[in-house]
Amino acid sequence: MTSQIPSPPGVPLLGNISDIDPQNSMASLCHLADIYGPIFKLSLVGKDRYFIANHELLNEICDETRFQKSLSGPLWQLRNGIHDGLFTAETREHNWEVAHRLLMPAFGPLSIRSMFDEMHDIASQLVMRWARYGPENRIDVTDDFTRLTLDSIALCAMDTRFNSYYKDHLHPFIEAMVGFLSESGQRSSRPALQSYFMRAAQQQYDRNINVLHTVAAKVVAGRREHPSDKKDLLNAMLNGRDPKTGEGLTDESISNNMITFLIAGE
Repeated sequence: MTSQIPSPPGVPLLGNISDIDPQNSMASLCHLADIYGPIFKLSLVGKDRYFIANHELLNEICDETRFQKSLSGPLWQLRNGIHDGLFTAETREHNWEVAHRLLMPAFGPLSIRSMFDEMHDIASQLVMRWARYGPENRIDVTDDFTRLTLDSIALCAMDTRFNSYYKDHLHPFIEAMVGFLSESGQRSSRPALQSYFMRAAQQQYDRNINVLHTVAAKVVAGRREHPSDKKDLLNAMLNGRDPKTGEGLTDESISNNMITFLIAGE
């Protein structure tokens, strides 16, 4: 027996847009879940969006035989820079299928556990930084947690140190990534024609994408020049083979997925 998915009352044309606080959308969605239950629908400027709020429904929609992901909004715009990486590929794109099967073992519990020492290394840098500030100084928690996340992923996944806690400015890769993500989000909410005329923004967007791939290519070249037996994601991508087809990842796919892992952290 089916039942109608609950939804808060909306207003003409705008629907439920006033139910979401743009400054704290997650709190708004949690509040709506408390009222309407683990699944509810919002109409946002003519488009229906469905939200789930418990583990049982999450497990259900992760059933790949019944559901597939939908690329839209900022996620679609990210394809401008990372193409068919794991997060931005469409369900049946070949490179996604190869990378998905090849990398699954690298995300198992034992593989993650082997990264704990490196996570502790970066977390210790954060704690030491805060301890040395003293009680009179303000701490920019958001900035420091960004450094924590990206430094941890870079070290654990590809044995690369951004050393963000030893510099006043973020690593150029991180600055380019933040700019890339910001512009991708903005492009998704404005007409394509408007983006066409924003030449300065487009040029900066292209420069940011170029920095991301230049750094990724340098990391790959460094590992090939100085191989190691470390069981990290970079070696898995360089040396692994798809158990179904026997294929390895192309250099382009390796670059796209290295950037994807760091974006996921951000």
